[in-house]
Amino acid sequence: MRYLSTALLLLFFFRVFAQDTGQSANTWIELAPTGEYFRLSMPRTPKQEPQRARYGELQVNGAWYTAAADGASYAIWALHNENYQQNQDADAYLDACAELLWEALLQPARDKLPKDGRIRAAMTYVKDLPAKPLAGREYSVTIGELTGTTQFFVAQQHIFILMALNTPGGVWARARFFDSFIISPNLTIPATVYGDPITTGIRAANNDANDYNRVFTGREVTQKVRVLEKPEPTYTEAARKYGVEGTVVLRSVFSKNGEVTNIYVVRKLPHGLTQSAIKAARSIRFSPALKDEQRVSMYMELQYNFNLY
Repeated sequence: MRYLSTALLLLFFFRVFAQDTGQSANTWIELAPTGEYFRLSMPRTPKQEPQRARYGELQVNGAWYTAAADGASYAIWALHNENYQQNQDADAYLDACAELLWEALLQPARDKLPKDGRIRAAMTYVKDLPAKPLAGREYSVTIGELTGTTQFFVAQQHIFILMALNTPGGVWARARFFDSFIISPNLTIPATVYGDPITTGIRAANNDANDYNRVFTGREVTQKVRVLEKPEPTYTEAARKYGVEGTVVLRSVFSKNGEVTNIYVVRKLPHGLTQSAIKAARSIRFSPALKDEQRVSMYMELQYNFNLY
């Protein structure tokens, strides 16, 4: 099978966009390619090309489908990760997919822009998507005069990247496109584990009010934890690159031995910020809580705000 280079695919994408944006799609069609694991609505029968790309640890192959109408262009990459490893961390996997999309699939188009256009080109993190059923992310994209949204999802070795781009004044059918994406029941999807392992694991086993070895809440102690030093987390270059802002929330145990343990992530951020917050939490210096003049362990929630200035 002959594979087009990434640069040629991007040129092809924008050629399709330029040819079709003036046309109107009166009837959307359902795309369900044979041998693939998805269904998706598109404004007309899409053009299809084989795709092979590599960036970092990701080496992918698959197919690329694109169609355009009414001033907007829609595309999906259905890819197979040749280097997938079992039990791969989902957040790190999604971070890698963002790098693949920007550096291997979109940056060639940015490189062909004039200098001022290259400066404005960006892919910015918007949010993590609820697992229904696949873990996924959403980013905004700007390349030249085109702006839009990309969503991507991972299921073991399978990667699905959806993108909708628009020009000023174009008719926008973003919700219709993204909301129509459905995964085939034949695709094996890893189970998602829910629950809080700290509270369910420790409290259930230590519910004696007079047991000073258990973990207490702030309302149960005589004197709460006194924080002596709270280092700030590092803002990672990857997070800066994708404009990530927000708050990481951690639930943890400030142990009677003076260590922050049992860290549980309540709210996370991508591109290394969660890991940066955890590292900072483990470096906190504090005086343990007291219960009846005895040192005890206590639950505490930590919040780390990340903002671009």
